Amino acid sequence: MAAASLLGEGAAADWAAVHLHTLGAPTAASAIAFALYSAAMAAGRLTGDRLTAAFGAPTVVRAGAVLATTGLTIGVIGRSTPLALAGWAVFGLGLSTTVPSLITAAGAGGAKAVATVTATGYLGLLAGPALIGALASATTLSTALLLPALLAATVAALAHRALENTTP
Repeated sequence: MAAASLLGEGAAADWAAVHLHTLGAPTAASAIAFALYSAAMAAGRLTGDRLTAAFGAPTVVRAGAVLATTGLTIGVIGRSTPLALAGWAVFGLGLSTTVPSLITAAGAGGAKAVATVTATGYLGLLAGPALIGALASATTLSTALLLPALLAATVAALAHRALENTTP
């Protein structure tokens, strides 16, 4: 789950501006895509602890992953600059609590469990953009960018099982 989530972060960092550019957005608007993603992720992380305390990690992560899936899917298939910008922002907001919740849950298993979650997460962050590029070469960038949306849907499906013992 950490690899899937951080693959999405890597995709946003390396491909959001390229995605906007392929839609014909001006360079400045293309650059705004990652800024919106980052701002939304920061806002989500700043409020995530309160939401997790109120609703529990499984519910917050599941709802966020569904939001991320929906946002990126609409942003990618919508084929317009405003939809794409909104999609990247919603994707960032949706993913914002996943990795912190997974690391918190791993804490119950000790330092080795935290290291494992972190290492697999960073594998997704580093390998994800290259995988997106390879998929884009074989298909289209829009098709390849559906991979992070699909992985976010997988996170939503697995959230309860992976985080069930972390409710406050």
